[in-house]
Amino acid sequence: MDKKDLAKTILFNVGGKENVNSVVHCATRLRFKLKDESKANTDLLKNLDGVMTVVKSGGQYQVVIGDAVPEVYDEVVRLGGFSKEGVSDSQTNGEKEKLSSKLVSILTGLFTPMLGLMAAAGILKGLLVLLTTLGLLKATDGTYIILYAAADAFFYFMPVILGFSAAKVFKVNEYVGAILGAVLVYPTLVESFSKGAHLTFLHIPVVLMNYTSSLLPAVFAVLALSYFDKLLKKIIPDMLKLIFVPLIELIVMVPVTLLVVGPIFSELGKILSNVSMAIYGFSPIVAGFILAGIWQAAVLFGLHWAFIPIFVNNIAVHGFDPINAMLYCTVFGQTGAALAVAIKTHNRKQKEVATAATISGFLGITEPIIYGVTLPRKRPFVAASIGSAFGGAIAGSVAAKMFGGFASGGVFGIPMFIDPKAGINAGFIGFAASLIVAFIIALILTLIIDKDPKVKDDKKVVESGKIREDDSIKSPVSGQVIPLSEVEDEVFKSGAMGAGVAIIPENGEYVSPVDGIITTLFPTGHAIGLLSDNGTEVLIHIGMDTVNLKGEGFLVKVEQNQHVTVGTPLISVDLSKIKSAGYSTTTPVIVTNSKEYDQVEESSAKTVQAGEALLTVIAKK
Repeated sequence: MDKKDLAKTILFNVGGKENVNSVVHCATRLRFKLKDESKANTDLLKNLDGVMTVVKSGGQYQVVIGDAVPEVYDEVVRLGGFSKEGVSDSQTNGEKEKLSSKLVSILTGLFTPMLGLMAAAGILKGLLVLLTTLGLLKATDGTYIILYAAADAFFYFMPVILGFSAAKVFKVNEYVGAILGAVLVYPTLVESFSKGAHLTFLHIPVVLMNYTSSLLPAVFAVLALSYFDKLLKKIIPDMLKLIFVPLIELIVMVPVTLLVVGPIFSELGKILSNVSMAIYGFSPIVAGFILAGIWQAAVLFGLHWAFIPIFVNNIAVHGFDPINAMLYCTVFGQTGAALAVAIKTHNRKQKEVATAATISGFLGITEPIIYGVTLPRKRPFVAASIGSAFGGAIAGSVAAKMFGGFASGGVFGIPMFIDPKAGINAGFIGFAASLIVAFIIALILTLIIDKDPKVKDDKKVVESGKIREDDSIKSPVSGQVIPLSEVEDEVFKSGAMGAGVAIIPENGEYVSPVDGIITTLFPTGHAIGLLSDNGTEVLIHIGMDTVNLKGEGFLVKVEQNQHVTVGTPLISVDLSKIKSAGYSTTTPVIVTNSKEYDQVEESSAKTVQAGEALLTVIAKK
């Protein structure tokens, strides 16, 4: 499925653009904030070609795509007419978000847009350390100075970037937010601090501090600005807001930032860093074993966002961070497990997925591994976590540290763990050993305990990745046959979900069109997916927008993973309820994996009875 069709299908199955408050993306996921998550077809999305899985976490509906997510995101934004501003309103369905969900929304809004650049800048700093350690560059070389400026500028001016990012999150003027951040690193003030000078504002002493690379002061300055901004906009007439709102905000908030917010939250940042270091110092080996062992599970639930400010804050306060050094091996643990699956599996499709995911793992992207390989097979995920736990313990035991930036994972981030002053020392060697240990344990353990999964039933066994055969799809219901081009819904009409036909039913008795397994069964009963014994994937979607009926008028007669034969009753539907609610009863019958076949031939009949031939699927020779 190409990116445009995939975006169109995803948007349709999250409930349409009307159900979307906002959408952003990270390295591998579309992160939706939906008005009503019950309107999303989660099971269908999970089985969609081009989608790895769906995760609901922190108030977000996350569709995991993989490396192609930027292109799909652009298409989703274009189709839905959305902005790329990031975090949406904090209310969904008229209810306030839970505190945990709101916190995750704030953290993702702050850091998601800048994570890629942060990692890139950190990797560049690490590479420069490696080049100087190897004697290929000197710190006095013009080449080094210019490249170091490119790498260090992000971290030095982080308050400016965070001020802009925080203003988007807290919905105030982004440029005022950036100015508040810029004031914290204004050259004259930085120079005054370095010289030990004393400044006052209206005879009030200013506590000068070095805010370069700081995290909390800019964020909380903009948070304070957001409340002041609301107050000003209530009292200043509309005709004067354009100039006088930012003018008064600068006059008031810059001194407030330097006199109050900056000093308080700079000290709070130091306390936060010292606490995290104290916990780590209690037993680095135990901390590494536990944190690395559970880290990828924490990523699944979005809990990792709480650690990112700690990593970055430790760098700002101490110039290094030991926690990410313990967690870095988890990427290699997952990669080792993925490589083992690629070596061991007899499933051709799974082998291709695992091989591609292994490559992405070495580059630091684990979502294709987790959602496409290790988590669905379960045992490799456990093996990867065990390998990571031992790797984390080794990193903790040698006091490995991340220096001068933020490493998101993969081989290119490894130089960031070389001490810029000491070079390649015992800490770095131990860190490198932690990656190798995590990788090898996960690899060997997966080779030992993993098995190719099978979908089992007391009557049938259907192997995933089965070689496709010719197949005959029967009609699931009696009625008039129409081509997909006449269906009113654009996703079905375009063929984005696959080839097939539609039926205008004459009754509400739906039966199985194939001998096979029930793979997707919506609680609302409005759609059902089957995998035939010959490998054909069939979707029956009863009516248009009938998910909104929330199961009213639908009686489901089968269960998930049940084996059925042609004619087995699936669902009874009260068609009159669908019509009285204003929805169409037109039922598309789609071969969702039609691209894996040479051809899908439609029956020439204009009307059919349930159980009569509807589609013929011709396998590739």
